[in-house]
Amino acid sequence: MIWYQLSATGLLPFSDKQPDGKSAAPIKASLLAQSNTSLTEHANHPSTLIAPMLRGLAYGDGFFTTIGVDQGQLLWQSYHQQRVQQHCQALQLCYPSAIEQQLWYYASQLAQQAVHGIVKIIISRQTQTLRGYAYDPELSHNTCLIWLGVTATAPLADAHAPFLSPQSGQVILQQPPVMATCLSARLASMPAPLAGLKSLNRLDGVMIAGELQRHKLTYPDLAEGLVADLVGNWTEGVMSNVFYQLHSDETVWYTPPLDAAGVKGVMRQVIMDQMKAQGRPVIERTLQNGDLLDVSTMFFCNAVRGVMPVHTLLLGDQRLALSVSGFETR
Repeated sequence: MIWYQLSATGLLPFSDKQPDGKSAAPIKASLLAQSNTSLTEHANHPSTLIAPMLRGLAYGDGFFTTIGVDQGQLLWQSYHQQRVQQHCQALQLCYPSAIEQQLWYYASQLAQQAVHGIVKIIISRQTQTLRGYAYDPELSHNTCLIWLGVTATAPLADAHAPFLSPQSGQVILQQPPVMATCLSARLASMPAPLAGLKSLNRLDGVMIAGELQRHKLTYPDLAEGLVADLVGNWTEGVMSNVFYQLHSDETVWYTPPLDAAGVKGVMRQVIMDQMKAQGRPVIERTLQNGDLLDVSTMFFCNAVRGVMPVHTLLLGDQRLALSVSGFETR
């Protein structure tokens, strides 16, 4: 991934060289050259990106969002814009409209250059004069530091999710059916307003992903893992949210509530909004151990991969065969 830092004069490259050895020149535009927006002193040179004084590095004081790029377009951009706004509000970060305009202008430029791939945005709080965790109570002294990363890839998916059929002109990508397993590592619980945020504090996710990688030594075809919260309720995937149906009523889609643990993903919200618009709203319902044998259909989803149907769920020594009949592509 090639990284840039947002400044008042454009995007400053983190490194002088891209992975292919070519120069990574700063990206500029007259739109920003004419802007009088003043970012903090730490946004004026990319060398500050690795300084230990950065709160994102020291305390995880910030958040990120990862956006799929399809045919040069940011997928579901308005949902990611809403996430950034809501996260800045929750963390009391200063995010003026001029900076917002800059951010999405350049994110779109990077998407056009990548054609297919990923654009990642990391936002943290500017360095504070106060010691330790504390930050200034004045919102204007909590300006966002913003980094953008881009990776060009092959097309993220060969198919679109046919059962959703969005009417917005955008697409919901779909992957081939996958195998998943139930993991033993647990998700941390967070209080409001931190619950559901995609914050930079992801140590529980790091340990969970490590467990999945160990399972892959035995089952190389594993693509995802189902993860429980501290109470033991199955909540989401390692890198995705989860939806499911039960044999007892296969007309209804469910998704676990994320009131304390887990991340309220962009694609989760897209799918819930699309299904509601089609007159079949998703019900937030706790998924417990006793429900797993009654699950008939399951899929994971995130903003990069789209929908990932599950054909097999490993539950201890059991292999639960799940239906993928509703995911046939046109």
